[in-house]
Amino acid sequence: MATRGRLFPAVLLLFLFLVATGDMMGTTMVADARTCESQSHRFKGPCFRASNCANVCKTEGFPGGRCHGFRRRCFCTKHC
Repeated sequence: MATRGRLFPAVLLLFLFLVATGDMMGTTMVADARTCESQSHRFKGPCFRASNCANVCKTEGFPGGRCHGFRRRCFCTKHC
């Protein structure tokens, strides 16, 4: 019984160590890319559909776009 009392904290500590370092073992760490926004120069009127905004942004050289803000403006997005 005394051995079990001493063994349990050691096993628990080993388990916690393995769980904490498990994400770094055998996997690749990837940094999150920042997304930059710029208001569209060609989109006219309020933006209600993100797909329309994204299509206009693609003509401006951006990979995508989304509707944003209270005034529903089209903002083009890119990774920076």
